[in-house]
Amino acid sequence: MRIPKKKELLELQKKYRTDKKIGEVYGVPSRLVTYWRTKKKIAAYSFPKYTEEKIRELWERFGDDARSGEELGISKAGYRQWRRKYQIDNKPLQLRLEQLELALPDSNRRKGSRRETIAQKILAKKSGLKRVDPGEVVSIEPDLAISSANSGQIINHFTQLGADKIWDPSKVIIVLDHQSDNRRNESTPSHKSVREFVKKQKIKHFFDIGQGISHQLIMENGMALPGQLVLSADSQSSAYGGLGVFSTSLTSSELAVVWATGKIWMRVPESIKIVLNGRLPRGVYAKDIMLKLTRDLEIDGAEYRAIELYGNAVSAMSISERFTLTSLSADIGFKSVMAPFDDVVARYLRRIIKAKFTPATADPDTVYCREHEIDINFLTPQAGSLFGNEGVLPIEEIEGKRVEQVVLGCCSNGRIDDLELAAKMLRGRHISHDLRMLVIPGSRKVLSEALEKGFIRTFIDSGCMVLNPSCGSCIDVHDRYLESGERAVTTAGCARAQNAGNHNLEIYQVSPATAVATALEGSIADPRRYIK
Repeated sequence: MRIPKKKELLELQKKYRTDKKIGEVYGVPSRLVTYWRTKKKIAAYSFPKYTEEKIRELWERFGDDARSGEELGISKAGYRQWRRKYQIDNKPLQLRLEQLELALPDSNRRKGSRRETIAQKILAKKSGLKRVDPGEVVSIEPDLAISSANSGQIINHFTQLGADKIWDPSKVIIVLDHQSDNRRNESTPSHKSVREFVKKQKIKHFFDIGQGISHQLIMENGMALPGQLVLSADSQSSAYGGLGVFSTSLTSSELAVVWATGKIWMRVPESIKIVLNGRLPRGVYAKDIMLKLTRDLEIDGAEYRAIELYGNAVSAMSISERFTLTSLSADIGFKSVMAPFDDVVARYLRRIIKAKFTPATADPDTVYCREHEIDINFLTPQAGSLFGNEGVLPIEEIEGKRVEQVVLGCCSNGRIDDLELAAKMLRGRHISHDLRMLVIPGSRKVLSEALEKGFIRTFIDSGCMVLNPSCGSCIDVHDRYLESGERAVTTAGCARAQNAGNHNLEIYQVSPATAVATALEGSIADPRRYIK
């Protein structure tokens, strides 16, 4: 065999990089290529510490050398050198609104108009009016009408209205994500009846049991888009606000009216602006911010308000983290929660859909009914009591309380990044023998990916029970597995005491990290001991 010359080896190395790939070209073992390279004094290919894709992603997200460098743990000058190395010189196509105070494409923006909030712009568009003001009652038509656990009740109301056909089957989504064992009341239509209704009405978007939780499925499939109005019969529907959607919950009878007529009356809410600045400390996550917001808004009041979330902490969050952040407790009484549309949302949607959308953005000098600024640099892990009057507390105040059950997953924290964090903490460890830990992926897709990455094996080896994707823990898991007088922690975004039949319980809502730390110790624990 002819040994390649030094020039040939250098060209091959530039093209294929590794000795293994070069060996495949010649049909020889990689160790032989290594020998050739050593004899000709050619160094091994040096892979860059940061890929062009990573540098470009941070530049598109922040458009700032200092903040991008901070994300990587390097200096402003260090990041700038990496950017120049990859010849990334142009400003991002879609800068955050806070940077330039310019409007993203928005068909509702009008020169000389009064400054408006996101809620005002979306509700004006969906009511067919040029402008709406807080307190005004308008007739709106939603982009989507979503039902899940109470689909049977909505069908009953729909029938009682004398309606025959749904106004627009393409805008109705039905997800059977609760009570996947089909337990039901005598007065409620069975899953079979719901399926028959779906076929009769020719509803295209129907997800049967086991496919996942409505919020997760709609996020995965890019069905709720920025600037849209989404109405749902689920109290946790505010999660879609993570994509810049105005989403709010209705009663079963109200959603039945929407099914029948395509319209519903709504009072335009006032808006609260909350700016979250800083960087999350070790062991603190989006769920902890959400719990802190719940506590603060309960104190200050947010009844029938639309909440807009801004700040560099929000801009740095992934879509998954934003969904967790906007899954505020329905007990606060807010109307909607939204994070503004930015390049993070744009990149996410470009990967999964081709549909066009028109985001709504608040004007820079909009006047809000209240404004708050929160520094998260010193935030600690939080726990929210779903029973009693404790409310939301720092983990230090309840640490050490014995726990019998831990629930990880569901709509608020059942995505792949949540399961990955939990699997890393559990790997090589076993949960306490004094409790049960239930893992509930948010969807079949999440479950499949977790299987491929080995997370499910880690959960099983650690002593966890892995359940099918469903909303079980919000409704009936605590009834099925938790006895009177026992205590549990959960990552589920469930509302308070009304969602579990046995009120002689203590249930705390926590982050996935706190849930896993608690499972390992058998009592409520600070996750920072397990996070490097």
